[in-house]
Amino acid sequence: MRNFIYILFISIYCQSLVLAQDLNTFFAQVDLFMSKYADHNSVQYKVLDRQPKELRTLVKQIELIDLESATSEEQKAFFINAYNLLVINNVVDHYPIASPNEIVEFWDEIIHIVAGEKYTLETFKNKIIRIFPDPLLHFVLVDGTISAAPIASFAFLPSKLDQQLENRTIEALNNPRFIHYDKTLNVLELPVIFKKYAESFQPTIIKFINNYRVQKVHDSAAIKFANYDWTLNAFFGDMDITINKKKKEVAVNSLADVLTLPKNTLELMLFNSLFTANYGNKDYGSRSSYFNSFFSVSYGVTGRLDVGVNFLLRSSRTGDSFLSSPFKVFEFQRVSPNSYSKTNSGLYSDWGLSHIGIQTRFAPFKNINLSFEQGLLFPIQNLPTDNTVDQNMYSISQIYFIHPFTSQWQLFLALSYWQPINLKGSFRFQPPMLRGILNYFATPRFSVFVSTMYCLEWGLGVKLMLTPKLELQAMYSYFLPIPGVFDLFSPGATSVMTYNMGFRYRF
Repeated sequence: MRNFIYILFISIYCQSLVLAQDLNTFFAQVDLFMSKYADHNSVQYKVLDRQPKELRTLVKQIELIDLESATSEEQKAFFINAYNLLVINNVVDHYPIASPNEIVEFWDEIIHIVAGEKYTLETFKNKIIRIFPDPLLHFVLVDGTISAAPIASFAFLPSKLDQQLENRTIEALNNPRFIHYDKTLNVLELPVIFKKYAESFQPTIIKFINNYRVQKVHDSAAIKFANYDWTLNAFFGDMDITINKKKKEVAVNSLADVLTLPKNTLELMLFNSLFTANYGNKDYGSRSSYFNSFFSVSYGVTGRLDVGVNFLLRSSRTGDSFLSSPFKVFEFQRVSPNSYSKTNSGLYSDWGLSHIGIQTRFAPFKNINLSFEQGLLFPIQNLPTDNTVDQNMYSISQIYFIHPFTSQWQLFLALSYWQPINLKGSFRFQPPMLRGILNYFATPRFSVFVSTMYCLEWGLGVKLMLTPKLELQAMYSYFLPIPGVFDLFSPGATSVMTYNMGFRYRF
């Protein structure tokens, strides 16, 4: 029994010794790394993009290290270093970028492994703050931006951690770029972390700050929060090059910007469009409305080639009263002109799952944002039974092109040719439609856009990415009342407009 206890003691001691050696090696390598690549409160991302070996080695250690026997101070120091390195690694993975927010999934979608557990950067940071409720952590966890706390050029070590945290807090809170105090106006301008984590800074924000400032802030100072600058905390010379390059080449990452799907990616897309036109005047005129619900399932085969299936649900309502609501088309009624009544004289209404089809999309060029799409839609007449909403087959040819002007402004062009094919009737040529969309990305997840078709139809819309996988969009458009314009789209109409809404979800 005594021998067993002795062997167990030796085993535990050796295991602790190995863990200490692993952590000590990690801290030493981080210290060397930071001293080389994090200097003057900025990071040399350009160099790391060319020479990523040291960074990748540290990220691998972060994945594999065992913290089961680590002390609280060792864990805390490890987590701080790990978070800062993973932010740097995320930037290098997507370099060149001018801001982490250009990568929509940067914070809450990309998975990182820390000591065998999976986190996003957001969940990892929240865990650190939750486990170690130390307000000084906000001045050492660096988000890779200008407005974040200045990054240290050394590793945080368990044996020096308290002093290091205090020193970094003193440096941050006395840095006029991080905190600005106008003594004359008695106004204190703070970064938004003081607003987001206000409960961390006790007893009050000003008293907390004064514990670390040389120039004290008056207790009655008015507090305002500065706009957050998401610009990358890159080495100054590299940042100028990166921003200029981004202005020429790179736009905000969005589902809608990708001309073809990544390999082995599945996407569901639903686009609903209501086209409505008035004829005549309110006393003797009429309204016709047409609703199309286009649902597609697409799969990325190679990264440049997609295949998919499409379904088209249609509802038509013509001969309605001039002042009737265009949304009556959603009643999905079946009314024949022969079924005369005082309320529906001349009214025709029908609906159904009108078509099912196949499509393929191909992006042949690596450096040109251009893709080609070809599809066929086949009519279905029995869902519901005997619907007559549309009995044509369609050949659909489309060309897509994207040109980013800056990281916020982007032009999207789509040339669409929907040619109806009636095997029992004569051929009727359908003119192609050229649509241009100018997008402005107010944030990486929200954009406003203006749309036009031949400068005759003009629309205004918005796109919102609720998550990195789910995008919603809505648009209203109106056709200009130019003589002859309406006849191109709906002969005899006096006003034409559309309401559009859709979503896409990617697996």
